[in-house]
Amino acid sequence: MQGWHTTFLGMRGLPRDISDFEMKAFFTFDGAERDAINARRGDSHKLGLALHIGFLRMSGRLLGAFRVIPVALWRHLGNELGIAAPEVASLRAMYERGRTLFDHQQVACTVLGFQWMSEHQRRSLVRELRDEVARCADRDQLLVRARQWLYKNKLVIVHERAIRTLIAAALAQLEVETGTAIAASVDPATLDRWRASVSELRPDGQTQQSWLWAAPAKHSTRQISEVLERIDLLYTLDVHKHLADIPDLILRRYARRLVSRPPSAGAKIKEPARTVEVACFLRYCLFTTTDQLILMVQRRIADLWRQAAADVPATVNWAAMYKTLLGELVALSAQGAVPDAELRARLEALITETQKRKPPSRASLVREGLIDGIRPVRSLLVAIAKLPWQATGEHPAIEYLAKLQALYLKGSRKLPVEVVAPSLGMIWQVSISSPDRERAFQALEVATLFALRRAVRNGSVWIEHSLSFRGRARLFFTDERWQAESKKHYARLSLPSKAATFLKPLLARVTAGVDAVAAAARSGVLRVDDELHLSPLPAEDEDPEVTKLRAALDHRIGEVQLPEVILAVDAQVRFSWIMLGREPRSTDELLMVYAGIMAHGTSLTAVECARMIPQLSATSIRQAMRWARDERRLSQACQAVLEFMQRHPIAATWGRSDLASSDMMSMETTKRVWQARLDPRRNTPSIGIYSHVKDRWGIFHAQPFVLNERQAGVAIEGVIRQEKLETSQLAVDTHGYTDFAMSHARLLGFDLCPRLKELKQRHLFVPRGTKVPAEIAAVCEANVDVALIEKHWDSLVHLAASVMSGHASAVAALARFGSAAQGDPIYEAGVQLGRLLRTAFLADYFVKDAFRNELRRVLNRGEAVNALKRAIYTGRISPAQAKRVDEMQAVADALADSFVRSLLILRQPKNGHVHDVAAIFGRHVVQHRHEKIGLCIALWRLTQSAAAGCVGRAVVAVQKAPLGLLERLARQGLRLYRLAPLRSDFLHA
Repeated sequence: MQGWHTTFLGMRGLPRDISDFEMKAFFTFDGAERDAINARRGDSHKLGLALHIGFLRMSGRLLGAFRVIPVALWRHLGNELGIAAPEVASLRAMYERGRTLFDHQQVACTVLGFQWMSEHQRRSLVRELRDEVARCADRDQLLVRARQWLYKNKLVIVHERAIRTLIAAALAQLEVETGTAIAASVDPATLDRWRASVSELRPDGQTQQSWLWAAPAKHSTRQISEVLERIDLLYTLDVHKHLADIPDLILRRYARRLVSRPPSAGAKIKEPARTVEVACFLRYCLFTTTDQLILMVQRRIADLWRQAAADVPATVNWAAMYKTLLGELVALSAQGAVPDAELRARLEALITETQKRKPPSRASLVREGLIDGIRPVRSLLVAIAKLPWQATGEHPAIEYLAKLQALYLKGSRKLPVEVVAPSLGMIWQVSISSPDRERAFQALEVATLFALRRAVRNGSVWIEHSLSFRGRARLFFTDERWQAESKKHYARLSLPSKAATFLKPLLARVTAGVDAVAAAARSGVLRVDDELHLSPLPAEDEDPEVTKLRAALDHRIGEVQLPEVILAVDAQVRFSWIMLGREPRSTDELLMVYAGIMAHGTSLTAVECARMIPQLSATSIRQAMRWARDERRLSQACQAVLEFMQRHPIAATWGRSDLASSDMMSMETTKRVWQARLDPRRNTPSIGIYSHVKDRWGIFHAQPFVLNERQAGVAIEGVIRQEKLETSQLAVDTHGYTDFAMSHARLLGFDLCPRLKELKQRHLFVPRGTKVPAEIAAVCEANVDVALIEKHWDSLVHLAASVMSGHASAVAALARFGSAAQGDPIYEAGVQLGRLLRTAFLADYFVKDAFRNELRRVLNRGEAVNALKRAIYTGRISPAQAKRVDEMQAVADALADSFVRSLLILRQPKNGHVHDVAAIFGRHVVQHRHEKIGLCIALWRLTQSAAAGCVGRAVVAVQKAPLGLLERLARQGLRLYRLAPLRSDFLHA
C-alpha cells in the first residue's frame, strides 16, 4: 500500500476536493468490476454501485446515503461508464428505495472480496496490536496501522471508537506487564529510592530528573566529570543491576513520556505508570549517559593526539641535523695538534656515525609528546578504569587498565620493572621499558588509553549498559538463529551459499575491466606513468530547445513564497492528515502542523514563528515541535510527498529510477554542543545532515551525523531502510566509501559508486597470480586473496542479513568494521572483496564517459538540494536542538520534505508543445533554481477557498505583506521580520 493511500483509510465520506489522480486510482474499474456494474438495471443503479466499489477500495468502509458526492466525481463516473452524470448531491436523492443502498454495499464487498470482521479475526487484530504497541505508542499511528491491517486482510474497517478501545487495552496491558516485570526484578525499597531520587533537588536548584536528562554542553574535562557524576549516581541507585530484559524501545518510550511532563507533575501519576516511567527513565539515562561518556572520551583522546601533533614539525628538520654535523666538524678542525692520520680516522668515524644516524619519525615524536602531556587526563583514566569494561576472552586494554587502577589505588606513579606490556604494541615497548620508570608509567597510560579507544571502536571491548557501544557479537544474529534461518536470508539477499558462485562473474568482470583499461592506455585515452591520469570530461553542449524550454518553465513557475509551497503541496498530498493520523478538525490544528514543520525546518525559534502566526502562541508552537518529532511523523509525511512527486509521468524524464546519490551538508551551530565538530571549509562548529537524493529528485532519507567521520555506514543505511523505492546504484564521495563498505553494500543488493579524491593514486586490484598487462603494471596490483573471501563468506553474509533485517544498523556495523578492525579476519575478507568490486567500478569509470557523466549529474543534484536547504535554513541550529539526536532527526526530516520540487511538478504544463519537449529533454531542464522562492513566513489570516480543502474548504492563505504595512505594525510595537527571496540578510521592519 502506498503511503498516500493510508490517509483515506477509515474515512466515512468522500473528501470535498478529490484530485484527478485519486479518482483514476480508486474509481477506475477492471473487467470483473465492470461486469458487476453493468449487470445492474438502470443508469442510476450502475452509477451507485460504481461509487460504492470505488469508495470501498479507497477507504475500506461502506459509504452512507447522506454523504455529499463531489460533482467532479459524478462526472468522472459518467465518463468511465458512458452514462450521463446525474445532478444530485447524495445517494439518498438518487435511490428510490432504502434497500438499494444495502444491496449495493453488499455487492461492492463481494466484488472486492471484503467481509465483516469475525470474532476470530478480532482476536488476530488484538494480537497484531499487542505486537505493534511494543514498537509504537502513538494512538493515532496505531489507529492507522490497525486500519492498514484490516484493509490488507480484506476486512471492512469498523468504527474508530471500536479500534481505539482495542488500542487502549493493548497499551494498558503492555504497561501492566512492564510494571509486573519491574516489580518482580527490583525490590520495593529500591523502587522507593528510585521514585524519591528523580524529584530530589540538587544544590543548583534543579531536580535530579532534569539534571540526568540534560545533554552535556562540550567535551571538556569539567563536562566529562559531570557525566561521570551522573553515572556514579545511577550506580549508587543500583540501576545497572536491574531491568536488563526490558527492550530498549520500551525504555526509551517511557523515559521520554516522563520527561515530557514537568517534574512537579510526577507525583500525580498513578501506579503502575509512575513506577514504570521512573524505572525506565533511570535505566535509559544510564544507557545514554554511558554513550555520551564514551564519545566524549574518544574525542578527548583525539584532542590529546592533535595537541601533541601540533607541536611536532611536519617534516624532518634537515637543517638542524646539518648544523649539528657542521658543529662537530668545526670542533674537530679546531684541534690543531691532532696528527693527520688520526684526524682522517676521526673524520671517517664521524661520517659513518652520521650516515647511520636515523632521524626520528614524526609519529615517534608525537608519541613522546603524548607521554609528556598525559598528566592532565590522568584523572580521566582513573575514572574510566572503574567502569565495567567487558571483552571476549582476555584483552590487553582491559588487562593493563586493571593494572593501572591497582597502581592508582596504591598511589604509585612508577611502573614496576616486571611490567613490559608487549601486547599493547611494539611501538610503545621502548618507552615502557625505559629505565625511567616514572616515564614508563606515563607511557603505559598513553598506550592503554589508545588501545582502549581502538578496541571500543572495533567492538572488541564494550560496556553492557550502552546503546551504541555494545559488543560486536550484538551485530549478528545468534548462532542458533543463523543456523535455523540462514537459507531464508541467503534467498532474501539473492546470494549463493558458496562464494565461488558469486565470485566467478565478478572475476570475469574484473578481468574484462582491467583489459579495457590496458587497451585505453595503449590507445592514449588514459596516460599511465607511475600514476593514472584521466582527462576531464568536456562540457556538454546544450540544445537550443533546452534553453527555450527552461525559460518557458521558469516563466510558468514564477515567484512563490515557501508557505504557499507547503499549502499547495498539502492540498494535493494531504501530508497534514498523515501527521495527524486523521483529517484536521480545525484550522488551528492545521496551523500547528505547519508551524511544527516550519520551526524545525528553518532557523526560526518558536517565539519568532509565533510573531508570524498570530493565531498560535510560542507555547503552542513548542508543543507542535515536540509532537512533530515523535514517532517519526515528519519522515512519514516526507515519504508521502516523495511518492506524490515520483508518480507523475514527467518525473520519469528526469533520470533513472534506480540511481541515487548521497552527501552530507554541515549545519552551523554553537561551540557549546558536545557533538559539534569544526567544519574544515567554513571553520565553524557544525552538525552534519546526511541526505539521499533520487536521480529523479526527491530526498528519500535523511539523518543527522557527526562531521569528520566516515559516512559509508549512513550512506548504506539510507538505501536499505527505504523499501518502497528501489536503488541499485548509489553515488557517493570519498567520505561515503571504504573497501569494506563496497562489499557490504553489494551483499545488501546495490553498488556504491564513489567519486574518489586523488583518483590518479587509486590502484586496480586483481587476484594473486593474475598476469597484469604491462601498460598498467604501475597502477595494478595482483594481491587479492580470494581464498580468504571464500573462507569467511558465511560471516560476511551473516552480517549483511543482520543489517538488512534491522537487527543491527549499517552505521553500527561499518563503525565496528572500520580501520580500527584491521587484522580481524572478517574485516580483511570484506576488504578483499571490496577491492575487487572497486576495480570493476573504476574500470567502467575510466573507460566509459557516459557512466562518468551519469554519476556527475546525480551528485550535482544532491548538491543542488543542499543549496536549497541552506537557502531555507539560513541561521544556526540552536544548542537545544543540536544536543539531542531526536531533535536533530526532526530538523533533518523537516528539511527533507520535497515541497519545492512537488510544487514545480504541480506547475509543470500538462499538455502542449512545451510538455512534448519536456518529455525529450526532461533531465536537462529540471527546475532546481531557488532564487524565486521567497521565505516571507507571514501566515497572515485564514480565508475560505474552494481551491484547496485542507480543513473542509478552510485553508491558510499566505499573503505577501507590503513593506509599508510591516512598517506600520512595527511602529505599533510588533517586531516582524521579512526575508527577501532566499537571501541571508534580514530586513528588519
